[in-house]
Amino acid sequence: MHTVKHAWITAVFLVFLASAGFAEDFLSVSGKVNLRGVVPLNKDSEKEYPSLLGKIRVDTTHPAWRFHLWLEGGWDGSVDLPARNHSVVKVWDKVYQSITPFLEFKELYGAYSNDVLEIRAGIQRFSWGRLDEYPVNDLLNPWDYTQVARKSLEDKKIGIPSLSVRLAEEHFNMELVWAPLLVPYRLPLPTERWSGFTEIAPSADRHRVEILTREPDLPPRTLENGSIGLRLSGTGAVDWGVTLFHGYDPRPVFKATELVISQVSDKILVDPGGVPDFHKMSSIGIDAATDKGNVSLRAEAAYAVGRYFNTKSELWGYPSGFAFGVHKLNPVEHKSDSMEYGIGVDYRLFEDCILTMQAQQALIVDRPDTLYDRKFETVIWANLKNGFLNQKVETNLNLVYNPEHGSAMARADAWYAFTDAWKAGVTAAAFRGPAESLFGRYSKNNQVELEIIFSY
Repeated sequence: MHTVKHAWITAVFLVFLASAGFAEDFLSVSGKVNLRGVVPLNKDSEKEYPSLLGKIRVDTTHPAWRFHLWLEGGWDGSVDLPARNHSVVKVWDKVYQSITPFLEFKELYGAYSNDVLEIRAGIQRFSWGRLDEYPVNDLLNPWDYTQVARKSLEDKKIGIPSLSVRLAEEHFNMELVWAPLLVPYRLPLPTERWSGFTEIAPSADRHRVEILTREPDLPPRTLENGSIGLRLSGTGAVDWGVTLFHGYDPRPVFKATELVISQVSDKILVDPGGVPDFHKMSSIGIDAATDKGNVSLRAEAAYAVGRYFNTKSELWGYPSGFAFGVHKLNPVEHKSDSMEYGIGVDYRLFEDCILTMQAQQALIVDRPDTLYDRKFETVIWANLKNGFLNQKVETNLNLVYNPEHGSAMARADAWYAFTDAWKAGVTAAAFRGPAESLFGRYSKNNQVELEIIFSY
């Protein structure tokens, strides 16, 4: 309770300070408020309530010493009510955090900089790599998967407590990051709309079943269990980068324990026995980008040592029929090196119209037949962005395709800016593919989304 109370006091104090008459002398304040509603297009889809989300960004204006805050909070309509947790502030030691209202410190750090050196300490997010949406060298920040198919890359990233040191010369940069403790990725509850388990929620409601989730036993918070990353980059005719990473894999993987089915009063309790797991890995990557006229080229690749993958769901050992009791599950994790690489092209068709195309592939070096992922997994992505009426109207058409499983996502949105502060938009999204595929798991989440944004 003290943590929650202090967070609210801090947030209120910062908003008050930013609005005070003298704040402009040493603070730069900006933010936005989003009101969003969802209309599901599939009658079997789980409901999602309207969301009201706010963001505030505060920066001091001193040239050498700087304080930076990025705070988000509000009402999350995708949470399965009643909310499972009572804390308001999102924390760094839980995977399942279905809470609303909520507060989250996306970034909160102090920094010192001069002409060649910058040091930051606090909660940070990083952007390493060149590809859009799925950069293979961007490994420092875990993702929030609670609405993964609809959130932008920036919104998915979870801020981590870290120390970063950056050295910069005219055409060369070096950045070293140390994250002393593991911050886990976040997952939705199995009964929530974006969990990816499309059959669980309706079945649970129909048969008065409660699906239990278990938090993982995180590694001890000792110095040897931290993560470290180093990035060397240069600018010129071709901008280039080399990335080294050693730490915990930010992508979700599960270990199987026991399926437990029991009855308490008039309710059936089911523990599926899949617990989030965490493993260290190492990665070395390269990237490059160049511009020529109306065309921009981007590419990156990474080789990961010791990454874990899960086997097909039918091999986990779940019984074919419903039976009370404890059922042992099979080992479901496979360790292998992997190689990921991709290339992206941005082409300006005319003044306000940009076509972006990207293709990337993952190679699992030692792939057994038990994995759902193929030896090669490909994602092809295209986005067409166009502006009209002096950028008062903006449209986007986004298509993503995974040919190995015939999995696809289509997304189209249109925005109208009434003023510099107010804009409104409508977004339609559709998903298809097999149940375990990248987008097929959301096949019941076809939707139309309406959003109003106020920026300040």
